[in-house]
Amino acid sequence: MNSISSSDQPDPGPLDDPALSPPPVSRGVGFYDTKLGLIGPLCLIGALSWAIPAAATGTLLQALFARLDEVNKISLTAITATVSSLGGAVAVVVAGLLSDRTRSRFGRRKPWLLGGAVFAAVSLALVGLTTSFPVIVICCTLSQMGLNAMVAALSALLPDRVGRSLLGRASALSGLGNLLGNATGGIVAASFLTVPPLGLAVVPWIMVLAALIICWRLPSHSSLDQPAETGSLVQLLKSLLPPGDRDFWLVFVGRVCFLLGLLTALAYQLYILTDYFGASNEQAAGLIAASGVILAVGAGAFTVLAGPLSDRLGRRKPFVVASGLVGAGAVGLLLAVRDIAIFPVAIGCLSIAYGTFISVDQAIMVEVLPSQRHAARDLGFLTVANTAPGILAPGLAGALVGLGGYPAVFVGGIVLTGLSGVFLLSVKRVR
Repeated sequence: MNSISSSDQPDPGPLDDPALSPPPVSRGVGFYDTKLGLIGPLCLIGALSWAIPAAATGTLLQALFARLDEVNKISLTAITATVSSLGGAVAVVVAGLLSDRTRSRFGRRKPWLLGGAVFAAVSLALVGLTTSFPVIVICCTLSQMGLNAMVAALSALLPDRVGRSLLGRASALSGLGNLLGNATGGIVAASFLTVPPLGLAVVPWIMVLAALIICWRLPSHSSLDQPAETGSLVQLLKSLLPPGDRDFWLVFVGRVCFLLGLLTALAYQLYILTDYFGASNEQAAGLIAASGVILAVGAGAFTVLAGPLSDRLGRRKPFVVASGLVGAGAVGLLLAVRDIAIFPVAIGCLSIAYGTFISVDQAIMVEVLPSQRHAARDLGFLTVANTAPGILAPGLAGALVGLGGYPAVFVGGIVLTGLSGVFLLSVKRVR
């Protein structure tokens, strides 16, 4: 077998090139255009398995820092979250690139799926064995990098194995797993609040169990016959650059705007309820708890509905554009009606927007990939659009409060969510 440089290989071209479309049936590779089969439940299990520890870790770290340094617990938590998020953002792109280039008898994705899960679990388990803050930050960052390596491999299963007519269903199942994982993560964290080191040591192994199940049930296809990609270090670093594709960046920016708009509007929901709507702390606590249930139920229902419906209609853009408009309208309710009773109504509308968006968004991400050869790397860049809003929202919301109070925060949320629809409507390779 001849080894050739990646620069010598012709780019396969956009995924919507008819020559690259998967066949109606591809035995052992996927269930293209015929049935979703095992890949659907495995996408749900995979998303659920990493979302649970991802959601639980934040709370458990807060409990751990409260025990280690009550005075500085907030700053310690903020530093750890920021550094680990940045490390994870880099890792998801690098792991995606290396996954695309992996040659093994188990294929390109399984080594990174299982290896990332084990690396993340071991790294996080070490956090509970030390009281050194620098070591905790390093271990949390390594854990986030391992988790994101797993996410990069999981995300690539859709372009690898799912036909275009089934992307909405697969995307919905992944979104549902993520949603359920975030909700379950809070419950799991509460079980270990009095013993956070134990929780950090135990919870991440959910990822390893799920990775083992996926690797066992997912058909293996050797990638040893894939041409080895060689080249200098400079060429490798150039491979880490994002694609210069218009539709790709429209989806990236649209995703950032939607999530940043919602997160900015609700970044300080406790203060919004008490300082803006005049609720007592007890009222605010009850409303926040009720809103969490509303968001989980509403988003879960529309996640299940929107993805399959987009497959049936053969349309994606109407769903995400409508999500942006509904999200903007929901935040607009908070601005227009200064009555505490409007808060759960707005959350209900936001749940519809969010559930619909995450159900279809991943299918759009796959459909705008410029190249099958770099699918995991490019999906890694799009995954960063999930991380960035969480880092930026608290600072942006704080700045807007300083400029014009909470109404300015709501205006910012309306503008950003509305802009998401404008960007996504401009995508050409998706209907």
